[in-house]
Amino acid sequence: MTRIYKNSVIIDNEVVTKKNRNNNLIELFNYLETRNFNNFPKVISSDDREIKTEYIEQKDYHEMTKGVELIKTISLLHYKTLFFKDISKNKYRKVYDTLSGNIEYLKKYYLDLIETIESSEYMSPKEYLIARNYSIIDSSLSYASKELKSWFKLVENKSKERVCTLHNNVSLKHFIHGDKNYLISWDNYTVDTPILDLYKFYKTEGYKLDFNYLLKVYNENLELIKEEKILLNVLISIPPKIEFIGDELIDTQNARKIIDYIYVGANVVNENK
Repeated sequence: MTRIYKNSVIIDNEVVTKKNRNNNLIELFNYLETRNFNNFPKVISSDDREIKTEYIEQKDYHEMTKGVELIKTISLLHYKTLFFKDISKNKYRKVYDTLSGNIEYLKKYYLDLIETIESSEYMSPKEYLIARNYSIIDSSLSYASKELKSWFKLVENKSKERVCTLHNNVSLKHFIHGDKNYLISWDNYTVDTPILDLYKFYKTEGYKLDFNYLLKVYNENLELIKEEKILLNVLISIPPKIEFIGDELIDTQNARKIIDYIYVGANVVNENK
C-alpha cells in the first residue's frame, strides 16, 4: 500500500521516499553516528533525486509529553556535536546591529500606532486591545534593547563561539516519538549557536507549551552559558509586528494572539534571567 503524505511517499509502512533537497545529508548522518547520535531514521538508499529512509510508526502522546521528548533529543544533538569555533569579531557586531535596528524600528512602529489610536475619537475593538496592552509591548522592547547591550559587552572581544549541529527546522511535526526518539526533515541543518534551534521552536510552537519547563529539561543535557541565555531572552522579548488587513474580526484575533505571545515571552524571560 502506498500513501502520499505532503512531500513524502510511504510504501507499505516500511519505506519513506522524499525528494533529496540536500545532497549532504548522508555525510551529516555519518558524522552524527561518529558522535554517538543516531536519533534519525535509517537511510536505505539515496541519489541526487531522492532519499529513502525506514518508516517509523508514530505513537500518540500529549503535546507537552512530545515537546519534552523533542527538547531532550535536541539538547542531546547539541551536546554531542558541540565545539568552539573561531569567528570574526565582526560577526557579533553584525548580530548586534541587526537586532538593535529591528528593536528601534518596532519601537517607532508601535509608538506611531499608539499615538494614532489615542487620537481616535472612538477606538475599534482591535485599537482598544492594543491600547490596553501597549505597556507590555513597550516594556518588552525596552528590556530587549537593554539586554542586547549587555550581551554585546560580554561578547564584543571574544574570538570563539560555542556552536553545534542544528536541526534548524525544529517542530513537533518533524519529531517522531516511537520506539525511540527520531528527528526527521533535516534538509535545513546547519552549524551555529544552539539557541537558534530553541528560539525557532519557541517562536512557532514552544510558546504554546510550558517553555520554562522545556528549558529546564534542555539544560539537564546542555546548560546554556551566560551570553547564550541573554541572547535567547533578547530574541524572545522582541515582539512580532501587529499588522492589519482591514477585517475587524480577523485583525482583533491576530492582535490578541500576538499580545498573548508577548505575555508568554515576558513570563519565560522573568523565569530564566
